[in-house]
Amino acid sequence: MNRTNPNAIINPNLTTLPKFKPKLTLAILASGKGSNFEAIIKDINNDKLDAEIKCLIVNDPNCGSIEKAKNNCIPYFILNHKDYNNREDLDFAIINILERFNVEGVIMVGWMRIVTSILIDKFNGKVVNLHPSLLPSFKGNKAVNQALSSSSKITGCSVHIVNKDVDSGEILVQAAIPINELDDEDTLHFKIQEQEHKIISIGIAIAASKWRKIE
Repeated sequence: MNRTNPNAIINPNLTTLPKFKPKLTLAILASGKGSNFEAIIKDINNDKLDAEIKCLIVNDPNCGSIEKAKNNCIPYFILNHKDYNNREDLDFAIINILERFNVEGVIMVGWMRIVTSILIDKFNGKVVNLHPSLLPSFKGNKAVNQALSSSSKITGCSVHIVNKDVDSGEILVQAAIPINELDDEDTLHFKIQEQEHKIISIGIAIAASKWRKIE
């Protein structure tokens, strides 16, 4: 069955992204299989996104992103959240790595931990998150299930600036897709993820355009 959705709407749908000199220096935070991490790598390799990934940080030693980092010679670090007393201690450990690599932007793709003001304030306006819903609807965990359980006929994905309220920062780009009556968690997740791959680099570029102008 072809589960892709030709009716997705991306806004703004930038076909050409702004160029950055020097290139953006990014760190990726991930917890899952790594398909969005891989999408960013592909966009960089295809000269769509003018950036360099300096490091990957994961909180799960079984995270699929690790293998993708190895395949692309990207340094990676495993910071198991279970080894830290609280979220603040984990964020301090993350910052130590980010400072070592002198990154300017932090991109969270499937990062299943809530970050604290320690990280947000350190990289003010430069922490970007990818969320699997059409924000402000369906914030937090299990956004796909939330959408299916609602009466909504539409959902999608969003790239936004991270602030101190979960999934509430400035929205940079979104993709909207219809929910049909045959969708289940698997099919809807697949369709959302397909759009995530398309919008993540757009969101990064829009965010970077803002912070480079500020600097």
